[in-house]
Amino acid sequence: MPVSAPLLAGESFVHILDLAQIDHPMARAAVEMSRTRTLLSVPLRKDGDLLGMIVGARKEVRAFTDKQIALLQNFAAQAVIAMENARLLGELRQRTEEVAELNRGLEARVAEQVEELGRVGRLKRFLAPQLAELIVSQGDEKVLESHRREIVVVFCDLRGYTAFTETAEPEDALNFLREYHGTLGPLVSQFEGTLDHFAGDGIMVFFNDPVPCPDPAERAVKMAMAMREAAGKLINVWRRRLGSELGFGAGIAQGYATLGQIGFPDRSGYTATGTVCNLAARLCAEAKDGQILVSSRIAEAVEAVARLEDLGNLDLRGLRSPVAAFNVVQSTGAADAHSNLTVVARGPGA
Repeated sequence: MPVSAPLLAGESFVHILDLAQIDHPMARAAVEMSRTRTLLSVPLRKDGDLLGMIVGARKEVRAFTDKQIALLQNFAAQAVIAMENARLLGELRQRTEEVAELNRGLEARVAEQVEELGRVGRLKRFLAPQLAELIVSQGDEKVLESHRREIVVVFCDLRGYTAFTETAEPEDALNFLREYHGTLGPLVSQFEGTLDHFAGDGIMVFFNDPVPCPDPAERAVKMAMAMREAAGKLINVWRRRLGSELGFGAGIAQGYATLGQIGFPDRSGYTATGTVCNLAARLCAEAKDGQILVSSRIAEAVEAVARLEDLGNLDLRGLRSPVAAFNVVQSTGAADAHSNLTVVARGPGA
């Protein structure tokens, strides 16, 4: 078309006085079909690009005035602005929808993270932090359902604590317990044990559940030795402060137990029940100040890393038959206080 070519070439407008004088099929068609004779075409141009055109036509041969041409050019400029505004508005709506979708996704992720933090917090009440985070990251708490597994149980408590509470002020007894738990509690996490409970001065911890580990006996003995050392230092401080005669003892046993989560929604725990728990508790009760009494199975498992004293068979309250017991006499230095052990199994299977 003779109209578009000049506009594509950059002309500011095309003014044809008489289309009938143009030898072009489209010009002849315009004259024949619409009886157009005089034609004015003004480009719709943005940044040099031709977007379209606005056409003015007359059915008579009569030129458009300069004023009319300027008016049509002004209208074309306004039309380009309107087109650009419409495009920007469309992009803005699209971006708004994208931002809204991102916000919805962010809100869902935040809610998910809050729930995840809540689950981690609940699990950390009775699991080592790294194990709680592991269970939550796997998204599976089935490991906390009731099941049976072989575990290593550690019981420890203080010698002379009852006498101490009878003579000490209640505030002093409570402050001592806070320091005692604050000192021994982190060691449970350090050796990746599962805290069953604090009960006064008594602490129960077990290993190999809910996340199995390759060396539960070694972890348990190393933790108990670290606890003995830490408790000894704390007891010496309180002995100088109040003249109290306190001591520390522990018992460790290995065997099968039934484990699972107990409690109610607002307050729950994770516990183990079975003969192995009773044996560890009885060994702990039998231990004198500074002793860590272990069963024969524990002794066999740790004889390469601990020096043991054979105490022979002991008659323990509540157990029908005498039990072979050993005392862990080896001390550990600061360099040995870390477990350097890695969880290598996952899930509820043994």
